[in-house]
Amino acid sequence: MGGVAKALLDIRGMTFLARIATTAREVGLVDAVVVVGPPFGDAVAAHARELGLRTVVNPAPERGMASSIALGFAAIAESSATTAWLWPVDHPDVTARTLRTLVDARGDHEVARPRFRGRGGHPPLVSREVWPRLVGCANAEGGARTVLAAADVAEVEVDDAGVVEDYDEVRS
Repeated sequence: MGGVAKALLDIRGMTFLARIATTAREVGLVDAVVVVGPPFGDAVAAHARELGLRTVVNPAPERGMASSIALGFAAIAESSATTAWLWPVDHPDVTARTLRTLVDARGDHEVARPRFRGRGGHPPLVSREVWPRLVGCANAEGGARTVLAAADVAEVEVDDAGVVEDYDEVRS
């Protein structure tokens, strides 16, 4: 991404992280954990604090995304939240309407995962029952994908290309 933290990239006048936080707050976000690590961890953590978000440091992000997911879900488990979005920062265009749809569709399912035109996307809404499995996902074959695939998932078709627009793919 050109030597810049994705979380700090600008999209229509806001950073990716600010856009995600703003959208989530539109539907009642009460707590958020941003996992940061080298080389941009200090800058992203400072921005997250400005936005009123908690941070946790992944000292070894080279272990893969599962290590960050595990740390994030361990930290959010300390809150009173009953569900959480697993939201990669490179998906800043998801709409509040999509988040509301996921909340409404989860019902008794452990996970509500958005889909756009049949393609799975982000952020899945994950119930607290799954969090311990995600905390252990860094040691699981296939990481968080395997954990989520084994859960009771409601696949939710949405009219929101933001759930599949990954800025890693767009800019590379």
